[in-house]
Amino acid sequence: MRRKPSGEGRGGSSTMPHKRNPVAAASAVAAATMAPNLAATIFAAQVQDHERSAGPWHAEWPTLPMLLLVTSGALASIVDIAEGLEVDVARMRANLDETHGLIMAEAVAMALAEKIGKREAHHLVETASKKAVTERKGLSEVLTKDPKVTAHLSEEKIAKLFEPMAYQGVSQALIDRLLASLDDK
Repeated sequence: MRRKPSGEGRGGSSTMPHKRNPVAAASAVAAATMAPNLAATIFAAQVQDHERSAGPWHAEWPTLPMLLLVTSGALASIVDIAEGLEVDVARMRANLDETHGLIMAEAVAMALAEKIGKREAHHLVETASKKAVTERKGLSEVLTKDPKVTAHLSEEKIAKLFEPMAYQGVSQALIDRLLASLDDK
């Protein structure tokens, strides 16, 4: 679970003192909503008569500063969120575990697809997922008891597939690259 920054002037609720309203996120979204239309005005102003006619370039005068303001405002809001973000690792893990492994069904399906093809892998994991829900069991438990699955994936491999940190794609590499770029500055 992540919590938005809190503190004086950060958008607490008027009726629920414990609540943190996403003021910075709302500001960033508002700016992102405005920016395309401002950029469109800049692009439309590029159409000129032979010698830079009156009208289009005048549209750029108020538009460019507004575009820069909403862009910098969005960036400031995102920086505010990132710097004040509180991460509750235990709660995040509890939220993942609450799905009884169903959240990792894609990881299993992808691993199985390498062995038996995407369609068959999808079918096996879908069937196992429905059984896990119906019988109120963990998906990994159902999968490790299915001979159609264990013929291709060992119990150890299945257990590894149910570790969310092992299924991040390239996100960790991107995070590491970003953090390294900050060290260079």
